Amino acid sequence: MPNYSKHVQVCDVEKDDGKHCGNKGGAEIKKEFVRMVSKYGLRKDVYVSSAGCTSQHRLCEMDQCSVIVYGPNGEGTWYIAKSEDVETIVREHLAEGKKVESLVNEGLSSNVG
Repeated sequence: MPNYSKHVQVCDVEKDDGKHCGNKGGAEIKKEFVRMVSKYGLRKDVYVSSAGCTSQHRLCEMDQCSVIVYGPNGEGTWYIAKSEDVETIVREHLAEGKKVESLVNEGLSSNVG
């Protein structure tokens, strides 16, 4: 298995209540991350996967989902993102190493490790 330096987890959980990230476009946003990671030549460095429910769906509008970006040094950044935000996150955070402050879920930032 490749040794990735960054990990993007996209909540794409669907529930019958229609209020979860998967009901709000999480699967499409995850596909867009995969597409953008390829576009920016980051496939060897960035792993994109699904996340279990992060319980942040109540903060997301109907076209948003919860996204967690883990990077070097155990840093985790939580975003609330729309499909059109994905390229910005990939370009600025994953390629250039700068958080996209305007998209950060303020209450959920963590350092692991």
